[in-house]
Amino acid sequence: MTKDEVQAIVAPFYKQALTVNTATTPAAVLGSILADGFQSINSQEVKDKATLIKQVGFFWQLIPDLVWAPQDLVIGMDGKKVVVRAVATGSPKGTFMGMELDGSKSFKIDSTDIHEIENGQIVRVHHLEDWATGAEAVFQHTGR
Repeated sequence: MTKDEVQAIVAPFYKQALTVNTATTPAAVLGSILADGFQSINSQEVKDKATLIKQVGFFWQLIPDLVWAPQDLVIGMDGKKVVVRAVATGSPKGTFMGMELDGSKSFKIDSTDIHEIENGQIVRVHHLEDWATGAEAVFQHTGR
């Protein structure tokens, strides 16, 4: 796959599904770019396509200004694996990591994802987000 082809598959994951916008929904975007047997893998669990779609929809409600901005994109030699370093920012409004927030506290975290692509869709993503930093940021703003 070419760099442009890979970016056309992976960019919507961040710019249209993870980032809150008025042009589409997480279900519409993820429904088309994730393979039916998709797996989202981190050190604690493996989520399927339906579970990730539901979780991202929840994030849109909880963090209405969520932006997930890719900073670096590295394509593997075979063009089937893509590493993305991104920065996520937002101001949660509701219960976030055990705290009730009103949208006035914000966070900024780093994330690293390794996407595996087959037949023009993402089949698997291994991911790591720095949610501890996000929690610390909102704790500091609350004076706790």
